Amino acid sequence: MNEKRGSWYLLTGLIIGLIIGLILSATALPVQYINTDPSTLSDDAKAAYRIMVAQAYLAEGDGGRARARLALLQEVNPAEVVIAQAQSMLAESGNDASARALALLAAAVSEPSLSITPLPMLTPMAAEVIPATPAASGTSSAEITQGPTGTPGATNTPRPTATPQPTLGSPYVMSGEPETICDPLPAVSLLQIIVLDASGQAVPGVRVEISQASGGIETFYTGLYPEVSPGYADYLFLPDAVYTIRIGESGQPVTGLSAPLCGNDAENKPAYGSLRVIFTQP
Repeated sequence: MNEKRGSWYLLTGLIIGLIIGLILSATALPVQYINTDPSTLSDDAKAAYRIMVAQAYLAEGDGGRARARLALLQEVNPAEVVIAQAQSMLAESGNDASARALALLAAAVSEPSLSITPLPMLTPMAAEVIPATPAASGTSSAEITQGPTGTPGATNTPRPTATPQPTLGSPYVMSGEPETICDPLPAVSLLQIIVLDASGQAVPGVRVEISQASGGIETFYTGLYPEVSPGYADYLFLPDAVYTIRIGESGQPVTGLSAPLCGNDAENKPAYGSLRVIFTQP
C-alpha cells in the first residue's frame, strides 16, 4: 500500500535546510569581506583607518591626499569625528603620537591651505670601496667592496641609515603677560593657549603639558579646535588651583597660572574668568 504524502514534507525539508545553512554561514563558514568600501567598516575599524590616514599624512605632508582618504568614510563632518577621536584617546591616556597625528589631520581637514613638513625618509648608505691588502705571494692588490658592517664582500647590500632629523627651531616662549578675560564673563573658566611660529602662523599638533602642585601631568595638543585656530588649545581651570605648563618638547615651564577672579556673580559667589596665553618662537 503506497502512502500518499503531500507537499508538507518538501516544505519541512526546505526549512530545515535553510536553518542549517544559516548556522553554517554564521559559525563554520562566515562571510569574509575583502577590499570593501571604507564606509562599510565597523566603528573600531574606522577609528583604526583614521589613525592610518593621520600617520600617512604625518609622513607625506599631503593634505589633499589625506582629505581624499578620509572622505572615503563618507562622514558628514570628518573634522569633528577626528577631533573627537583624538580627545578620546587623550582622555583615556592613549597613544600620544597617534593623538598628535589626529590633531594635525583635523587641522588639515578644516584648513585646506595648511601644510606640514613630512618626516624625513630613509636613504641608503653608500658602500665603501677600500683596497685589499696585497697577498703574501706578491699578487697585485684588488679592490673589494666593504659592506657597512666592515665585513668584506662583493655582494653585501648597503643598509639604510636614517637621515638626520631637521631642527625644530627655537623653543616656544610666552609672549607678553597672560590676558585676563572677564568681560564678558565666560560660562566656564579656561586656560586658553595659542601657539604661533616665528612668522606668526598658528601651529597645530604642538604638545602641551600641564600639571598642578598636587602632582600629575596631563598632555594635549593644539589643533583640536580648528574652528578657533589651528594653534589653539584650552584646559578647564579649577578654582584656586595653580598650574604649570610647558609648550613643545623643549620649552621652559611657565608656572603660577590660575583662574583670574572677576568679582562676584548674581548670587554673590566668586566668579572666575579665563586666561589667554600666547606662545611664539623668537
